[in-house]
Amino acid sequence: MNVLALSTTSSSGSIAIYKEDHISYINHLDIKITHSERLLPQIDAGLKNSKIGIPDIDLVVIANGPGSFTGVRIGLATAKGICMAQNIPLLPINTLELLANNVADSSRNILALIDARMAEVYAALYSTKLELIIPETNAKPAEFFKKIKEPVIIVGDGAKEFKKEILESGIDHTFCLEHQNIPLASTLISIALKSNIPIFDFERIAELEPYYLRKSQAELVRDEKIKKQ
Repeated sequence: MNVLALSTTSSSGSIAIYKEDHISYINHLDIKITHSERLLPQIDAGLKNSKIGIPDIDLVVIANGPGSFTGVRIGLATAKGICMAQNIPLLPINTLELLANNVADSSRNILALIDARMAEVYAALYSTKLELIIPETNAKPAEFFKKIKEPVIIVGDGAKEFKKEILESGIDHTFCLEHQNIPLASTLISIALKSNIPIFDFERIAELEPYYLRKSQAELVRDEKIKKQ
């Protein structure tokens, strides 16, 4: 099986390609270039390196949010275009689940934490076996940390951004290694290989929406204006 994985939910982005029985290509970039400028060239370079083409891909797997609104939208639009044009199945994965898988087999429960901007986090708590304990939510860090009663390992860029709040919360925690905080496309491949692979479904792919978890700033401003009318 050949798999193309895309992760564009943060300012950094990555792609990975699984060819036959191994990961043949990984590319991660954290530079000030938008995903719209670099994603397709990255995919093209990965396919050439792996000596396969889009028609050879059996599955596309994507981090579908939460995360950067623009990044999620660009990644999903690209994945949908590839899949719908070539009749390829599409497997969306929650970004928090992706991060939790970066520290799979931890002896502690896993707190996946993403900086949601506006002094908020996207967060979820998973067991050591990656079972969901506290569902994905958008919250103020201090409020969410009150729900944590057990020792945890924290993964995701929210760990660095909200380190002060974590320390003040008093939760029993440890931080993961730096590279584990990145929502890498190669982790998506590992998740896909242990998942039930979907069949191609044009309508399901066409209707698939980004998992934003909260409204965009533009939507919040619009809603506020409506309230004042």
